[in-house]
Amino acid sequence: MSTSLLNAAPASDTSARRFRGKNKGKRRTRGGDTELAVIRLPLDVSRLDSRRRVEQLYSAMWSVKRALRRDARAAVDAYWAGDMRREMDTKAWRLELGLSREGMERRGYRHMERSRHLGQHVTKALVMHQADEVWESVRRHLFPDEGGRRFGRPKTGTWWDYTRIPGRARSHTTARKWETFRLHGTLAGHLAAYRHWDLAPAITTPEQAACLSPQTSVLAQPRRMPAPGRPRCVETGEVTAKGKPKTRAATWWDHTAPLIVVFNGGADSQRGDLLLPVRLPAGAGRWPWLVHFLNNSQTWHKIDLVRRRDASALGGWAYEAHLMVLAEGYASPATRARRAAAVELCRVGGIDGNVSSLSVVSFPDTFDPADGEVSSTRIELTDPELVALEKARRKERGRNVPSTALAAPPTQTSTRPRGASRSVPNDAKVPDSETSKSTYQAARGRRTRTEYPNRHTATTPSRLATASIGRSSPRPRPPPPRRKITAHGA
Repeated sequence: MSTSLLNAAPASDTSARRFRGKNKGKRRTRGGDTELAVIRLPLDVSRLDSRRRVEQLYSAMWSVKRALRRDARAAVDAYWAGDMRREMDTKAWRLELGLSREGMERRGYRHMERSRHLGQHVTKALVMHQADEVWESVRRHLFPDEGGRRFGRPKTGTWWDYTRIPGRARSHTTARKWETFRLHGTLAGHLAAYRHWDLAPAITTPEQAACLSPQTSVLAQPRRMPAPGRPRCVETGEVTAKGKPKTRAATWWDHTAPLIVVFNGGADSQRGDLLLPVRLPAGAGRWPWLVHFLNNSQTWHKIDLVRRRDASALGGWAYEAHLMVLAEGYASPATRARRAAAVELCRVGGIDGNVSSLSVVSFPDTFDPADGEVSSTRIELTDPELVALEKARRKERGRNVPSTALAAPPTQTSTRPRGASRSVPNDAKVPDSETSKSTYQAARGRRTRTEYPNRHTATTPSRLATASIGRSSPRPRPPPPRRKITAHGA
């Protein structure tokens, strides 16, 4: 094993400086009956500065994750190579190599401290959660599950597969403490800022908007959403001796305008907060869902920054905030009524999903054939649904031309024997390459020469007038002049 690996691994018995002691308070745990739900909030990165900062954040976090995975692979190889050390004391050997949650976190801190640019984009909180994510893959490799199976060695991965930056959960014991990515604003403030011009003036609250018909437009958000500024001051509710209301400096926790995701930036950054406006569904049909998850800010728990490939988005990536909410999943009134009616049927159902079909089977909950028959239903996609699915797949790949039109033009395959003449008989049929080329260009959306026969000559008004007449064939060139040959001495 290399000496650098041992030096990089944090030892458990080293006398390192501790900045604070162990937490003596009782650790807060979530109740057993507390449910969790995750919703996706699209983010607007149309501003060039915000988009560049998000791309730099992903680049920096990918550097951290790649370095941690490489260190983990080297430590895992050294762990399995040390047979004698594993037989003597397995736990001490793992701690010496830094194969623990704390060891991975210390490695991440060390990479960040030794780098000169990571502190401009990331924080130690992000590095810690990224190290915890790497440790989970290492733990599944070192320790077998109940069936005795292990995961493989942690792989380094690629840049294109790195799509998620884990954030830190909000503190529910200390007020106004939420590190990494935070969500500020209110749903009522978002409605007041981007309400649709056809919306009735009596609709002023999200609850009223949720009661509208699904065909009603509630919001009219611009294509490039502006980032709201942080409030400067707020009133405290007290009055001075002169009768003026007292004010204090405001923070993002006093923000009641449109919803926005805020990130403070790197530990050494001086560019201020990273502001990412949130884009909400505009139709009234989704507002009951929004009110269920976003109307109570006390249930917001954690945000992960996620990106996905999108050919139509600026930069080729679409960014989303995956918000974890301490609430049960949303179910519409129709869904709840349907579920209540299904319970009264006293039947048990099962679903078998296939690649192109879905089978649903139900039978009595008493498992007695006398109480009812077994009923099954098979759901398959129709032809219009398959066409729509294929269109969505092509759109996701950034292609708008069907695969049949993008096929290469047909070419002539030579069948002549070796040594035969290359001349073509008079009765042989040669494919029209110009027609094939024009068809291919038309399928690609290009203008062909047949559409604009005089595109190279019609450049001035006088030539345009001449070109509008058109010619059936090009003008023949005059023959070259003949040289006069005379005899010498004539």
